[in-house]
Amino acid sequence: MNGTDGNKNSQTKSTPIADAAHAHVPSGREFISWLTIGALGALMLFLALTSGQLFNRGIKAGDIAERHIVAPQAAYVIDPVATKEVMENARQLVIPVFQVDRSRDQNTIFKVDESMGRIKVLQSRGIVPEMVPGIQLNLSADEDFYLLNCSRVAFDAIFDFGQTEGKSNLANLEQSIHGKVEAAARQKVYGPRGKRTKVRQIAFEKTIDSIKTIFLTGRKTLTDVVQVEDLVSRSEALIALSVRPDYMSDYSSTMLRTTRRICNRFERFPVSDKDVWADTVFEFLPDDWDPTLRRSSAILVSNALEPNLVIDPVATKKKADQTLKEVNAVTKKYEEGEMIVSKGTIITQEIAQTLQALGISRISSVPFLMVLGFTVIAAVAFAAIFIYNFEPKHFFSGMSLGLIYTVVIVACASASLLGRTYPQFVPMAGAALCLTIFFGRRVAAAVIIPVLVLIAVNRLVEGTHLLAISIAALSAIFGYSRDRKSLMFTGLVIGVAQALGFLVGYGIVKALPFLSLASTPWMVLAPHMALPSFSNLGQVLAMEFAGGLASAIIAIGCLPFLENIFGLVTPYRLAEMAEADQPLLQQLEEKAPGTYQHSLAVANLAEAAAKAIKVDVKLVRAGALYHDVGKMVRPKFFIENQLGAKNPHDMMSPEDSRNRVLAHVTDGLELARKYSLPKAIADFIPMHQGTTLMAYFYHKACERDGKDNVDPGFYRYPGPKPNSKETAIVMLADAAEAVTHSMRDPTEEEVEQAIDKIFQLRWADEQFSDANLSYDELQRVKLAFVRVWRTLHHERLKYPSTDTGKMDVDDDSENDGDGDNKNKEAKVDATVAGDEPCCVPIVLEEEKVEENVGSDSESESESHSESESDTAWSARGESCS
Repeated sequence: MNGTDGNKNSQTKSTPIADAAHAHVPSGREFISWLTIGALGALMLFLALTSGQLFNRGIKAGDIAERHIVAPQAAYVIDPVATKEVMENARQLVIPVFQVDRSRDQNTIFKVDESMGRIKVLQSRGIVPEMVPGIQLNLSADEDFYLLNCSRVAFDAIFDFGQTEGKSNLANLEQSIHGKVEAAARQKVYGPRGKRTKVRQIAFEKTIDSIKTIFLTGRKTLTDVVQVEDLVSRSEALIALSVRPDYMSDYSSTMLRTTRRICNRFERFPVSDKDVWADTVFEFLPDDWDPTLRRSSAILVSNALEPNLVIDPVATKKKADQTLKEVNAVTKKYEEGEMIVSKGTIITQEIAQTLQALGISRISSVPFLMVLGFTVIAAVAFAAIFIYNFEPKHFFSGMSLGLIYTVVIVACASASLLGRTYPQFVPMAGAALCLTIFFGRRVAAAVIIPVLVLIAVNRLVEGTHLLAISIAALSAIFGYSRDRKSLMFTGLVIGVAQALGFLVGYGIVKALPFLSLASTPWMVLAPHMALPSFSNLGQVLAMEFAGGLASAIIAIGCLPFLENIFGLVTPYRLAEMAEADQPLLQQLEEKAPGTYQHSLAVANLAEAAAKAIKVDVKLVRAGALYHDVGKMVRPKFFIENQLGAKNPHDMMSPEDSRNRVLAHVTDGLELARKYSLPKAIADFIPMHQGTTLMAYFYHKACERDGKDNVDPGFYRYPGPKPNSKETAIVMLADAAEAVTHSMRDPTEEEVEQAIDKIFQLRWADEQFSDANLSYDELQRVKLAFVRVWRTLHHERLKYPSTDTGKMDVDDDSENDGDGDNKNKEAKVDATVAGDEPCCVPIVLEEEKVEENVGSDSESESESHSESESDTAWSARGESCS
């Protein structure tokens, strides 16, 4: 446009995001109502999806079957008993995961060190008495060792010399005879010390006999020590007998060092018999040791060793769980009609699980309901975000949200009730068709696709049928035509698409049998795959076709009810409303013919503009036809209906004229209610005027009372402003038609300048602040208006007179001059921009004044706006415009 400022140029493009940012956001009670609809709708949607679980108890374990229960269709079902057995076997075969526990090594070294201590104690107090119970000779370890290793002659001499010389010279005795042992024994019993008690005598005799036994059998041998039951004690005793006391310290160090080497080098599993380690320990001990000592030491260390590999319970459980995940569930195939449980049979847990898998028993669970709740929230959020970004006018409309929720909830409730018994009649395609008719393809797709996911997650419909109704729903969205004649054909397309969708699913299952196993990802969306026999396939496809067709028919039948309940209109209703035989339009033509013709002209302009910026053409045309229906209540107060009669406004005060003109809005709304016009059409009645100024009457009041004494707000329409691009287009078309109609033989340039001026005034008056109409779109609307004017005012050929046979000759030179003057007279003198507005002399023809009065605001200031200056004619009411 000409003379645009910076902020206008900054709005040259319109995008969905920008539209959303400028969309009408509800406030106050309207916002509370909108928020309530959104929250209650989400809750009702959740209840619709879970109604089968919340209100149907189903068949539980422990119940008694009230009837014979058979498989409704062929299906594969997990066998819980066999699957549990397979998993248990797999768990048993899992090898435990071990980890090294070095604290066990310290325990081993500690035990060996304790054994070394006990060996030293045995050597210090004497080992022989312990090997032969009952003997108490009180000999030292050196003496024990000597007695066990000395010769027979030296041993005989021990007793002989021991009674006379003591024990200190044992090592010096070299000779004695066997008979002296008995003599020494008698002397010991009947010696010079006097009488001995009988007990003492017997004990001493046993002692002598034991010593003689040791001597006569080759002293203390390995066989005598092995008779000790405790293996460790036996090894310790052998070591105590084999290692000389003065070498005990070196032996102990060697043993501890060897034990540490073994602990650091080997990781040991738990064993039932530790002797298996003795051979390994034996190899680590010095080769120069006596075999008996080496073997005894190996046994001692092996018994002290503890397993340092212990089971890691966390890692072992993780390994077992991973193994169980890889185990395939054992499935059992049920043929269609196969008996599962007989009447009167108690339902076991296994049978209950089988019934649940087949969809015969619906067993609800809190975790599943929680997951479903989050899924509902996610689906609603997805659809809301999409609609907010691409269709904000529907997002912020409570009625639009209410209709969307109603359609979706009915579809989901039908799936919950019919999904298991008659899945082909779930009206998902009908829901998609309804949403597409009311809101278009984008909104319908953004709503229906998440709903199909919700049905799949809740397993309301079996896999092949779900695929069928999904394809039918998509065909309803993308195969829909706005032509009423092709609407029934759309129903046939939906039926065919649903049948073909089922056939595709059937083919997939037949071609890929693994899809029917419950362990596959496919089964996340469907508990089983229904496979009718080939002979029944034709019947099933016919049912699918009937279900899709019925869904479309129901949707079409519900359209009038949904329109009346939610105040929304379909393209078909709009087309009906635009027909000339509508009662209200017939009355308008009869009572206010001028207004009727004006409405037709506005409709033509508005329709072209709607096509230019790609908005609802049918809504724009219907709104334009009905925007001035209120004028037929008082038609004579509007110049287009006076037909040359005297203008009543000439005799009225500005206030009375204002009231009469303003009444056509309230009268129009009253007629809209009387004739049940849809709200979408009735909104055009007040919004085509917005809050514009009745400039002529305001200026007239300024001339009478002075500008300072006149309130411009009194002469403004009450609104509301246009809240959509459609209503804004009709506002512009109304004003543009009045201006172009009042101009006499204008050029195309003059028409474009006049329309441009009107647009500038409306833009400056912020009439489009709620309409999401960008400045770039205003340019396209202007060009559309000019194009329509050009097609209606093209030049025509002049035909010769039928009387003279000659061409009529006009006084072109005179007419041209007069025409220029007349066009100039049809404009407001712009040379008075500096004068006080209420004192501006208006150079108008008398006829033009009457036209301005008669056509209310659109025929007041706008009719001459092409020549108005911004100073003299301000749409904000700052001057007498």
